[in-house]
Amino acid sequence: MTLLRDGRRAGSQRIVPQARGTMVFPMPDAPHPSPGAPPRVLIADDDPDVRAVLAAQLALSFDIVGTAADTDEAIALAAEHRPDIALVDVQGPGGGGPRATREISAATPATAIVALSADESDRVVRDMLGAGAVTYIRKGLSAEELTALLHESLRARAHLPDAG
Repeated sequence: MTLLRDGRRAGSQRIVPQARGTMVFPMPDAPHPSPGAPPRVLIADDDPDVRAVLAAQLALSFDIVGTAADTDEAIALAAEHRPDIALVDVQGPGGGGPRATREISAATPATAIVALSADESDRVVRDMLGAGAVTYIRKGLSAEELTALLHESLRARAHLPDAG
């Protein structure tokens, strides 16, 4: 299942996001890619094998700016590198995907947060989309499917009213 926060790809359901938190972080002066450069992506998952597979799947179409093993590392790397996309595991240690999503969104508002999980329960999906994720995808996609969904997530993020 793949869900976009704006309701597309949600099947017959329309997901309505909840308000975001108000925590604010300073935005460092990380370089932003030039037009035509591949989108910059941060990968956050506690499983080193999953991080390695995702990085290998995305390396041809994206600039991998970092990989994180836990929530705190994901937040710090996002603040440092200001990626275009953060691919965030829902169940990561240190507060998990909802915390990472809220804090990355606060630190780098233009970053499209994409939730990644094997859990598709309604509560988990709603928690991540409510925290600010623009897309919720299931682990195990092919490189082509993942690449296409991340590009679609960037387009969806650009059309949200609060996009940076």
